[in-house]
Amino acid sequence: MSRYARLTPRLLSSQEPQVTLSFDELDSIVAGGLPDSAKKYGAWWANNASSQPHAKFWLDAGRRASPDFKGKRTVFTLDASVDTSDLAAAVVDESTPQDLTEYVESSLSLERDLEDQIVSHLDLLEPGLTLVSRQESSEVGRLDLLARDTEGRTVIIELKAGEAKDSSIGQIARYVGWYAQKEGKAPRAVLVASGFSEPLRYAAKAIPGLRLVTYRVQFTFEDANV
Repeated sequence: MSRYARLTPRLLSSQEPQVTLSFDELDSIVAGGLPDSAKKYGAWWANNASSQPHAKFWLDAGRRASPDFKGKRTVFTLDASVDTSDLAAAVVDESTPQDLTEYVESSLSLERDLEDQIVSHLDLLEPGLTLVSRQESSEVGRLDLLARDTEGRTVIIELKAGEAKDSSIGQIARYVGWYAQKEGKAPRAVLVASGFSEPLRYAAKAIPGLRLVTYRVQFTFEDANV
């Protein structure tokens, strides 16, 4: 049984339009408590069981999650648009191994670490880039990083832990199309991942100006006995 399994019946037990649970309450519901990433990063609460398997357990209750980090709580809102009819066939179910859930959480943490590194070294990604915002909300999703280049052009930067998937190209295309309509000029885009398959490289050519950038993780070791 998943560590999050008890969340579904807890949410189903209420008919209120909104159920607000503090992080402390969620710690008591989730076996072993919420991971640290859930208390810091909005992406952990994405209402998508395909990308965030633990989301299944509030989607099964017909609710969407909205974290409030300042208030240290999450609001679960009833949403008739949440299709629960086929969630049993989603990526995970109640028998999902805990190590898979932990893998997703560690991937999220890696993306956040990667984001921190890029923000701290924007010039290494491209000289002259200026950060506009992090985790920028739009009508078509949440962007990892939004920047401006030396010519004042919007630059969308999307980060992926591990090798980029085909879905990353569709995600970038949504962001580019939305900002092109909003600003009247197509933005540039950069997709950062540990690698890109050959088919994905062909797909990337369909988005003018899209840069594919690989990252490499370096480990350093220190003597802990001194």
